[in-house]
Amino acid sequence: MNSNSLIRTALLPLSLAACTAVSVQAHSIKETIADCDCDSACYTEEVENLQCTSDRIEFQSNGLPHHSHTLMEGITGTNQQFPTPHNLDVSIKRNPTLASEPTYTEPGPIGIAVNGVPIFDPSTQGPIQAATGKPASAMERGELDECGGHAGRGDDYHYHMAPKCLIEDMGAEAIDVNRQPIGYAYDGFPILALGWFDSANDIEDKLDECRGVKDANGSYFYNAKSSDDYAILDCFSGTPVGSVRDRWDRRLDNSGKEIVGIPMKFAISEFTTVPNGNDSCYVMTGTMGSTRVQLNNGSVEDVSGAQGSLFYCDQNCYGHFIEKSGAGRGKTLVFDRHVNSCPANLSAASNNAFEAYQGN
Repeated sequence: MNSNSLIRTALLPLSLAACTAVSVQAHSIKETIADCDCDSACYTEEVENLQCTSDRIEFQSNGLPHHSHTLMEGITGTNQQFPTPHNLDVSIKRNPTLASEPTYTEPGPIGIAVNGVPIFDPSTQGPIQAATGKPASAMERGELDECGGHAGRGDDYHYHMAPKCLIEDMGAEAIDVNRQPIGYAYDGFPILALGWFDSANDIEDKLDECRGVKDANGSYFYNAKSSDDYAILDCFSGTPVGSVRDRWDRRLDNSGKEIVGIPMKFAISEFTTVPNGNDSCYVMTGTMGSTRVQLNNGSVEDVSGAQGSLFYCDQNCYGHFIEKSGAGRGKTLVFDRHVNSCPANLSAASNNAFEAYQGN
């Protein structure tokens, strides 16, 4: 990886305050949720250095879930990004209060899961949909894996819907008996998943427009949906002031430019990492959907069903698709492959069907 560290702060857009207000009437349940925002037992081992002040929850994580979780598999549309370790500094408000006028979320980060993985609004990049006023959801576009997440433009893994694998790992006792949070929204209110294991705890009919409700003590929380769109929250009932400061090394190509993957139809069947000295190589294997590509003999044709791998180790060892300029009408892709520094055990660098699409 490149040694020049970047620092980015993922804050909610300033325009959020100007979003359309919604009317929310919070109902109540008779049960009490767990009060464990500063209890390390309520977070997974991926969260480090949990510290609390009178008004903030702070911790660090690498932005990746437990290694047993299935990453990227099941995605059919990808920007050719890989889930890589980051350095996240998380800060969430404690003791939040309901705002006078809740506001809708916008595309981007809306919270953090208890495993230190960011949670995003359901929307993905793309044109605004007339029906919702937002881009299409990442789930509808086939961009999410079996756990509900994917790698974003910065190779940052995050969820766009309820984190299925995390919830399953936490189990019925934590979720439906102890009523522990699965995460925290950027307004500070906890996110739960009541009803995932025990239908008797289903509270869908008690949730307000933001997907929130109060417990027996008057503590407000959001509740993730266990089916359909697996919604987490549809608007903020409090004031969003949480933040995630992110430090990571950009992926660079062989000319030293930052890699920003272009979208392509690619059904990912396997994501693996391969040791590479003190770092790792990242490999996504799968099947290409209908795509216009240039072959090695210079001809251009539509290809569908080709199986191969996208990979990245460093700026001298990678293989991904880029757009070929001047290759005829419509977007045409070629496989940009560089293998000068690849480790010997990286089969994707030497035995990859996508080599046929390197152009000429």
